[in-house]
Amino acid sequence: MADETTGRPPRPGPEALYGDNPTPPPLENGFGWDADPLMVAGCDAYVDGEYLYQDYVYDDHGADTRSVFDQQPDGHTLGGFYSRPTGDYRYPTDPERYGYNAADLLEFRACPSDDGVVYRITLNTMLEPDAAAVAVGVDTAADPDDDSEGRRTDWGYGLGEMGAPVDHRLVTWGTGAELDGEALDEDRLDVDVRRNQIEVEVPLEPGTDTWRHYLLVGLWDDEAGAFREVAVDADGNSPGGRKAGRPAPPVFNVGFRSRDDEPMERNVDLGTLVPRLATVLANAPQELLGELEDPFETLRRFGRTANLLEQLDDPLDLLNPLGSPFDPFEATGISELLNELDRFWLLGEVEGVPRVLGVGNWREHGQATALAERDVSRFGADIDFGRLRDGVVERNVPASGFRTHLYPSRHEFGSGVDPHANVLRGRIQPYGVYVPEGLDVDGDHEAGVPMTTALHSLGNCFSQYRVWMPGYVESLATATGGVVFMPQTRGPGIWYKRKAELDVFEAWRDLEHRIDVDRSKATVTGYSMGGFGAIIMATKHPDCFGRCYAVVGPPAEDPLEGPTSNLLATPSVVMQDLLGGDDGGRLLSIFTEEPENALRLTDNLRHVPTLLWHGGADPVVPLLGPTNYAAELRSHGYRHQIDVFPAADHFFIALQDRWERGPEYLAAADRPDAPARVTFRYVPDFDYPELGVRHDGAYWVTDIRTADGADEGLVDATSLADGHAEPATESYTRTGTAPLAYTARGVEWETPEEPTRGPVNALKIELEGVAAATVWVEAGGLDPAEPLTVEVAADAAATLTLRTDDGDRRLEVDPGETTVVVEPD
Repeated sequence: MADETTGRPPRPGPEALYGDNPTPPPLENGFGWDADPLMVAGCDAYVDGEYLYQDYVYDDHGADTRSVFDQQPDGHTLGGFYSRPTGDYRYPTDPERYGYNAADLLEFRACPSDDGVVYRITLNTMLEPDAAAVAVGVDTAADPDDDSEGRRTDWGYGLGEMGAPVDHRLVTWGTGAELDGEALDEDRLDVDVRRNQIEVEVPLEPGTDTWRHYLLVGLWDDEAGAFREVAVDADGNSPGGRKAGRPAPPVFNVGFRSRDDEPMERNVDLGTLVPRLATVLANAPQELLGELEDPFETLRRFGRTANLLEQLDDPLDLLNPLGSPFDPFEATGISELLNELDRFWLLGEVEGVPRVLGVGNWREHGQATALAERDVSRFGADIDFGRLRDGVVERNVPASGFRTHLYPSRHEFGSGVDPHANVLRGRIQPYGVYVPEGLDVDGDHEAGVPMTTALHSLGNCFSQYRVWMPGYVESLATATGGVVFMPQTRGPGIWYKRKAELDVFEAWRDLEHRIDVDRSKATVTGYSMGGFGAIIMATKHPDCFGRCYAVVGPPAEDPLEGPTSNLLATPSVVMQDLLGGDDGGRLLSIFTEEPENALRLTDNLRHVPTLLWHGGADPVVPLLGPTNYAAELRSHGYRHQIDVFPAADHFFIALQDRWERGPEYLAAADRPDAPARVTFRYVPDFDYPELGVRHDGAYWVTDIRTADGADEGLVDATSLADGHAEPATESYTRTGTAPLAYTARGVEWETPEEPTRGPVNALKIELEGVAAATVWVEAGGLDPAEPLTVEVAADAAATLTLRTDDGDRRLEVDPGETTVVVEPD
């Protein structure tokens, strides 16, 4: 990234990586509120008379009502089969009112006032002031087991049994509020749609007591004067998700859930899958006997299933990680078949069969199961009003482990969720960070702590690696001695471009406001689509990452370009109409606009050693794609290694969750600030200038512009200030058994003892398809106060800008070879 001012060297990465965080409206404090938000989800604090609780975001999925095999309710939700929430609710299909996110709690605050207690509720999305309904239950005894007379666990307002006994019930829907069934005066209620905030003052006198509070958020039905009932299927007015014949609490989000309340764990793996299947088979005779009690119904089901088998013609159902292999479209083909088999075998009711794949994908598993049980009593905040009156300051933020951070984006993309494009649109976005126990990230570090960026797979979210591959996260942290940074990238399948690429750097900026990161030890990794993300991010921003480790990742977004080494590409009619679309796609979301291709940018990895892991039996990402990518690196003589595990398919490495050697490879990172030789290929098609994201240079070469008629340009610049010699390259092959049997092929460098040219105050630069480029003279180790020899080889006329602390000098060069001696001013 170029800095237009002189006197400061160029900075790696886009502008999004630098500067202060913004304060979007939901984070603003109105009159009477002063504390800064925590921005660590699942945590609370006392700050100078205010109690704060920070909730998770995009966790508004209600109760767990269905098994993983069940037909999902009609309605729209964010895609991502491998990151499905445990809750099953769907918002009404009116995006202008609900935005598919209207009942998502962002923050809760409380403070005593002269006339009682003031509560402030901030929602993640508020398009209409009365779209959401909020219930605050107050237990003055702070005893969830006390069910004495006058305390109720059915809070009314259509909520039904909640399992939490309360003395007082505050219910507000933005344009009105009631305490214990009595309307509050209008001057006690204030709603601010711009800030997504509802503020209510209640005439209660806690003194210095400790009162337990509960918090429920749903949708408001003004005609009924109650929370809007959950239907089986969503429509324009009603939310969906209730299972037919069963009631469901009309609550999307529950407050006061700590990270201990929200487990994150893998529930399908090699060790448990076989016992689960055995449980199903053990129960099969009993289930069959039950079916045979009604032989006509059994025959009818068999007949319907047989017909569905004949109609099974939609293999894409099984390859869609943004939908569900069981129900990706509208219950056709394999979807209906599995639905019928579910009804026949009753798999959803069998003990031990998971109700959702992955526990805690969106940090709402505890919430969903509690709502299914209609008992939220374990989610309570004991607010000590004595501490509030004393002005105590105490922030309860974990020092280690997996933390869910929230950051404020500088960009406005709308509100709520776009389930059609699979995009999280709001200004407040989540990301994960893993801090190993014992690592003092807040202490004084001479150079900061290492950071590994782990990018999620297609159909997953920021919690993927903690849920599915905890060994991966822990191994990365242990080997590097630093933190693991896991961005959400605004959706499950945007392939690390546009909004997704921006999100990585905005979240990184926020992380550096909290943790002192050692940029020289910053690395990037990822699995599957995340492996592609690691490759493409390293090639676009080679000066941001010291090493790259991609696992089963394709080198190109287009599945034809990688295996054919760019000879073939998917036809545009298929790419755009079937598999593409804006940001996330209309159907499968495999492509987002024009697919990106890291094979075009391998020149840029001169100083980013790369490790590729791939399964020899991978049908999802054929081995030929990664081997073609490795062949490109080998042709450049760049350091890399490709490990092929002959027995592994696309998922086996993740299921095994063993990572010997991979994290250690990243731990050896030592990113140079100003390498003597810079090679960078600029492809304007990869730029997003409307987001301030460009990829037009690295290190001390920036602002590359392509020549007329060229769709890409290459700059290869060498500073001879300290002398230079190309490293000797050595190709090698290896075999091993960790973490499983593999064969490896790669290239190593041996640093020469003596330079072959220099030291001399000279710059050697080659330009291909380039109309202009900027060289930062001092950053390249060159001295502008002495005569500077510039040797240029160009295939087109170009303007070469020499930027120094004192100003710019421009050289106009003609095609061919030119040598110019630039005298100091």
